[in-house]
Amino acid sequence: MAATFQWAQKNGAGGTLTILGTSGNLFNFKNADTAGIADYAANPITAGNNSYEVFLLGHYLGTFNRIDNVRFWMSTNFAPSTGLSVFFKGNQVIYLQPANGTSSLATSSIPTADPGSANVSFNGNLSGSLVASGYTDHIVLQLRTTASAPPGDTSLATFTLTYNEN
Repeated sequence: MAATFQWAQKNGAGGTLTILGTSGNLFNFKNADTAGIADYAANPITAGNNSYEVFLLGHYLGTFNRIDNVRFWMSTNFAPSTGLSVFFKGNQVIYLQPANGTSSLATSSIPTADPGSANVSFNGNLSGSLVASGYTDHIVLQLRTTASAPPGDTSLATFTLTYNEN
């Protein structure tokens, strides 16, 4: 049997877990600590400000032997991308309530190509694995803008997650 994969997001003071689905527009960067896409238009990020941090998790279900080598990257950038930068951390074990100040967690520029080795962890270990249904550690993302960011909506960016299943 093969594992079933779906995205999950945590938000709020207590870390409410929301299952997002498997593909498509599942989350938006916004000026609110909420999951999913429903209130995106009501919570825009203005030029020169940051989004709230987004805490994503990979969720694996079903019967499988082992999941490992989880890699995450932004495979298609925003267009136009002037004044927009996405920052990332893929091995955040402990959930913290998202904030929109400059993240002390998501401090690395997100890879824009397959990183070639694991950059998302299980239990704090990039070499770790999952042998039963469960979650990756938190993937923390933040969109930061400069004053040169154009007004209005940006196009979609595409984020890719791959893993090995043995």
